[in-house]
Amino acid sequence: MVELDKLKKDFGFWLSRKINFPLVPPDTLQISLTSRCNLKCQMCNVWKVANISEELTLQEIKGILDQCRQWGVKEVNLCGGEPLLCEICLDVIEYAKSLGLTVILTTNGTLITEGLAEKLTQSKLDIITISLDGARPETHDKIRGQLGAFNKIIQGIAHLNNCAQTKKPVKVLILTLSNYNLDELEEYFYLARKLSIDALYITSVVPDNVKLYSQASQGDEGGLWIKGERLKKLDSMIDKIDLLQQEGYGLNYPSFRLIKRYFRKDLREGDWVCFAGYRRFVVVPGGSIQMCGEEIGNARKEPSLKKIWYSSAAKKRRTGIKKCHNYCLQDCHARQESASLGDIIKSNLRKKK
Repeated sequence: MVELDKLKKDFGFWLSRKINFPLVPPDTLQISLTSRCNLKCQMCNVWKVANISEELTLQEIKGILDQCRQWGVKEVNLCGGEPLLCEICLDVIEYAKSLGLTVILTTNGTLITEGLAEKLTQSKLDIITISLDGARPETHDKIRGQLGAFNKIIQGIAHLNNCAQTKKPVKVLILTLSNYNLDELEEYFYLARKLSIDALYITSVVPDNVKLYSQASQGDEGGLWIKGERLKKLDSMIDKIDLLQQEGYGLNYPSFRLIKRYFRKDLREGDWVCFAGYRRFVVVPGGSIQMCGEEIGNARKEPSLKKIWYSSAAKKRRTGIKKCHNYCLQDCHARQESASLGDIIKSNLRKKK
């Protein structure tokens, strides 16, 4: 059974990218509530530019949410920095839920106390994604720049699990795969199950998590990059995880199958189809509207988000993104169901169960 609305949207994204003009609203609104963070992760540049005076007010964020909801956006991802450092985070979640939006919170997980876990659950938050960069405390804490961070996250997850409410947010654990945690990949899989994690996502380290297109100009990436003899270890670990998918945590998103070639810097055009500038509307502190780390407008200067989205600056940025061959494998920019006409057909012509 073909779902006509889904088919139109999937085809709309594919055609939008072909003609360099958005024909359908973004899937997701992404709001960075703050650039402040309590960690100093080796692979992150956001905390280095934190400025509390720039943060959007609750009223400004409500206005952005209102516009996106009217536009047809159905999902909002709240991130940072560390969004739980933002004093209005819970207010934003509650307002977004009142609009009928699906709400995702992306956090480092170190600030989830028993009381906060209860409040997050009561807010009707849909999904909480927690970054955990190793199966062992010493590994995670080295990467994240704070001793004790691992144990705080484990405790925070326990608080979420122990909440009395029947409906709890879906818990997603995110591992940023690097040379430092490669050896723990299989162990990490079993840790997620022990923690009653609902979904597991393995992403690959990038040289610059703000300007993702900068990959090709980098070399060693600070020791985080997997290279040389370690590539054999990468192959064996990915193969093991692939087999373990039969026991749960199906890693069927676009980037997983390309991890081996990513670290070899062997990806070619067509391997990865990027929908940056189409799939996600990104707002960062200060009201800047960005596409892949570059500003196309500012919500404080131009109140109409649609006007920014369809502006000449946005069109120019989309043109640049389409020419980019520095494949970052960030699934926030992927839309497999719209990657090709073949994918659209496969996604929409399945028999209704």
